[in-house]
Amino acid sequence: MRQVELNIEHKAFHCNKLYISLHLSIIVRRIPLVKIIVFRDLREGSYLEEACRIHNKAFPFDNVECNIFNSFILSDPNLSEELMLFALDDSDVVKGFLFGVEMVKEPREAIETYKDIIWVKDLAIDPQLSRDEWLNVISSLLSVFEGVARERGKKFVSLYAYAPYYFMPGINILYEDYLEFFEGRGYFKKEENVNYEVNLAHYFYPRRVSRLENRLTSEGIVFRRGREEEAETISSWAGKIFSPFWRLEVLYAYRNKPPTIWVAEKGSEILGFAVYLRMGRNEFGPIGVDPNKRKQGIGTILLFKSLNNLKEAGFRYAVIPWTSHLYFYTQVPGVEKIKHYYVMTKELRL
Repeated sequence: MRQVELNIEHKAFHCNKLYISLHLSIIVRRIPLVKIIVFRDLREGSYLEEACRIHNKAFPFDNVECNIFNSFILSDPNLSEELMLFALDDSDVVKGFLFGVEMVKEPREAIETYKDIIWVKDLAIDPQLSRDEWLNVISSLLSVFEGVARERGKKFVSLYAYAPYYFMPGINILYEDYLEFFEGRGYFKKEENVNYEVNLAHYFYPRRVSRLENRLTSEGIVFRRGREEEAETISSWAGKIFSPFWRLEVLYAYRNKPPTIWVAEKGSEILGFAVYLRMGRNEFGPIGVDPNKRKQGIGTILLFKSLNNLKEAGFRYAVIPWTSHLYFYTQVPGVEKIKHYYVMTKELRL
């Protein structure tokens, strides 16, 4: 297998079966039929917008608004433009893309734990391509990415489920071409989860929930909206009790104006929280209740108050993403769809 070397800024990079030429902000890797480019200046040109359109064509059950798509890419503190690959044809038309990410900045307390993992944040191929063209494009993108991952000393590749900047919490099992392709490339199911979709036209606040709320408030539990000045306190609590990823999502919820989070407390004790309008989308969660305070109905009140806010904001649908809970969410009036995802991973052979 022939190897070539390229010196960029006095650093040597090694790639197999690739011819690499440097053009200012773009590195071009030439392969048969398509060329894979690493785009360093994402704020120029229409590549990112075209990637959003391809995502929505490829994944019709998991569409994303393009302004949110751009934000999830460009606002990610772990953004690396060198891990953003575009597959172009001879006319420089985008036929597919792969956006990768490794944890290098946030959440800071998780960097050491996840140092061996690199994520495919999003990967989509133009569905109008022929089967052979589709396979060529996706194989080329993944081969280049896995090669870069090995160069960086990564041991595992994880697909899509990259919190909190994820478009899908794994591979939707309805996308059989992608599932079969990844399985053929050595990826296996590590876990699975679901998204619930709530038709807010059919959603309402049940009387039983009102009675529950009255009982809990009579016991001294307060349910209130989050306040800007407590952002660090509540987010740190969420990070300590649950996960560093939830710390980030809570912190981001407090940056909305007004904050899009409900808090449950008793006196000075924090009992739980629930985020809505997650990352600017019509999504609910995360939600967390102190493990020692569960089974009282606190989470139910936080859930219904958050969904009320989404309905009052004018959303027709709310999404409850990335969960394995059944009965807690099926109590919600208006639940209409359940989408099933596989979190897939592959161990790289260095």
